Amino acid sequence: MPNLLALDVSDLEPPEPMTAILHELQQLNPDTALKVCHRKRPVPLFSFLQEMGYAYHCVELGVSNLVIYIWPEDDRLLAEFCHQQASQDILP
Repeated sequence: MPNLLALDVSDLEPPEPMTAILHELQQLNPDTALKVCHRKRPVPLFSFLQEMGYAYHCVELGVSNLVIYIWPEDDRLLAEFCHQQASQDILP
């Protein structure tokens, strides 16, 4: 069964959010995705994720409130799981 590891970087100053996210990705167990709470869209991170073989999905929940789901791009089960979790985030 897929797992989700939560990481809140919303109070960190650059470049700490990217450093923390990349560190957690290196520590992830198989069948685990990363859910990141952030205050803005980390555009430079997205190219790193693609180069490293990760997919991501962003959900904007409000001003300065963003959730990013990150999983290995070849894991369809985790992709579906992350999209389901993201749809729950945006429900009222």
